[in-house]
Amino acid sequence: MTGDPRALPEAALEDVAYLSRSVNRVRILERLAEESHTRRGLMDATGVSRTTLGRILNELAERGWAERTTDGRYAATRTGEHVAAAFMPLVDRMATVRSLGEAADWLPASVHEVGLDAFRDATVHRPDPNAPLSFARELVDRIEDAGTVRTLTYLAPPEHSVAEVLHERIRDDGVSSEFVLAGGLTEYLVEDPERRGRWRESLEAGAVVYGYEGYISCNLFVIDGTVLVVNTSPEDGSPGAFVESDDPRVLEWADDLVACYRGEAERLDAGTFA
Repeated sequence: MTGDPRALPEAALEDVAYLSRSVNRVRILERLAEESHTRRGLMDATGVSRTTLGRILNELAERGWAERTTDGRYAATRTGEHVAAAFMPLVDRMATVRSLGEAADWLPASVHEVGLDAFRDATVHRPDPNAPLSFARELVDRIEDAGTVRTLTYLAPPEHSVAEVLHERIRDDGVSSEFVLAGGLTEYLVEDPERRGRWRESLEAGAVVYGYEGYISCNLFVIDGTVLVVNTSPEDGSPGAFVESDDPRVLEWADDLVACYRGEAERLDAGTFA
């Protein structure tokens, strides 16, 4: 492409628009990209009428995306397969953006490394604004049954709920735990005598804690195999809201994100909270 490097290729946008204007076009091309079909088989698989099917097949053939094979069946060309492979992930991601709504803003840019569509089946929890501690209660319930807890955060957990239950599970039950505390959170905890004593005991009981002084892209909890990404935007109208996902791709992304910050952080010992 020549000229303005920021210019959008209009022909490519027209191809996208051609597909996006018709669900039937997408269904037919997707089916043909999977395997060849007879005309009757395509009608049964897509629910498209004979007349509409014939028109779309002609259009796809004109674009070089589909062809009629020697045995009378219809199949996507190699170009058609590439088009379907490029278009369907876009549809999935746009569907995810729509299903997440404003919660898409709570996810950091790094989720694109795994693909936003990994959050397609995520649950968005939007607590009642009149019950700002509902997220804390949700965390308590989960921590009480947890086998492992990992946290990346610059926020101190609520003192008389999450912090106490988490400390008790680590001290009394040996729950596997790892924390990456960012943005001066360590210093804040050290200054509070009650919090300081609790964190010292947690470290002595086996908790693994790192101090990271820089900026982190989000606050998240990984409790067993579930990832919770917390909305911490002060201007947002959903205090204590969070996105929950059990998708293995999201779990892998969260593990990698924690590991990335952990690699640049300092491991703390009980003496830090002495």
